[in-house]
Amino acid sequence: MSSIEVLCLGIITIDTIALVDQYPGEDERVLAKEIIRAGGGPAAVAAVTLSRLGISTAIAGTIGDDADGAEVLKIFAREGVDTSGISVGTSATSGSVIVASLANNSRAINTRQPMQQVPLNSAAKKMISEAKWLHVDHVGIKQLQAEKIMRGAGPKISFDAGYNVADFDASQVDLFVPTDKQMELRFPGVSLGTAVERDAIAAKNITVATQGSAGSTGYSSDSGLVHADGFKVDVVSTLGAGDVFHGALLAQVIQGHNLADSLKRANAVAALSCRGLDGQSAIPNTSELNSFLKERS
Repeated sequence: MSSIEVLCLGIITIDTIALVDQYPGEDERVLAKEIIRAGGGPAAVAAVTLSRLGISTAIAGTIGDDADGAEVLKIFAREGVDTSGISVGTSATSGSVIVASLANNSRAINTRQPMQQVPLNSAAKKMISEAKWLHVDHVGIKQLQAEKIMRGAGPKISFDAGYNVADFDASQVDLFVPTDKQMELRFPGVSLGTAVERDAIAAKNITVATQGSAGSTGYSSDSGLVHADGFKVDVVSTLGAGDVFHGALLAQVIQGHNLADSLKRANAVAALSCRGLDGQSAIPNTSELNSFLKERS
């Protein structure tokens, strides 16, 4: 049996990120406070988060046969993430140029056309058959559907449901995590708590809605409806914080925390990640997370 607890499946990118005071105007040049290159993509950031928090993790997806693809593999190797499920496609590795503005507390993203995902390789299929959980983003969920991998027929499925899930059948996954804005589209005119509870009961799963700096709200049959507030930190950038939350939430669930504590701890991990310009460098490990929470208890 594989030692991998979670296989993350979806988008893998290399991003160039610039931090500026204010966005430049037309034909204007501004001096960046910092420019870095870092790994990104919802599934990829979640994989790094899971690994930092002590979960044996692998990643599956598609990269290009180029320098960015080679850098992707180095990042995951450094983070202890198994990359045997990654396939090499014929187009360039996906990536974005991102400008984060301190004055606007926002970011502008220019993305290279996403590369065509190739079919899962044999290593990825083997890990799918043996892992405890699959964590997928909006690309990964489509690959599961194409491979006819369904809930209840293998690992449990966690879905980072940040895009286009107004009509998604939440019963397809065990952990359904949309944004509060997606929940508004799913249940117009209904309070967030009621919407989360309705989805969880109908789908017989755990449903959690992310609320940015306001925290998160979730429902499970064991916990009922719970909410956890967000944490205040010195924010450099919120880039990737939602992806970090998804990985952190799944880690807490796997480690046996109840839903209320899982939300609190995942909120803290996501907040701490905002101390870095990219989505990965400031993700805490479990010891750092526990120290942060102890200081605020």
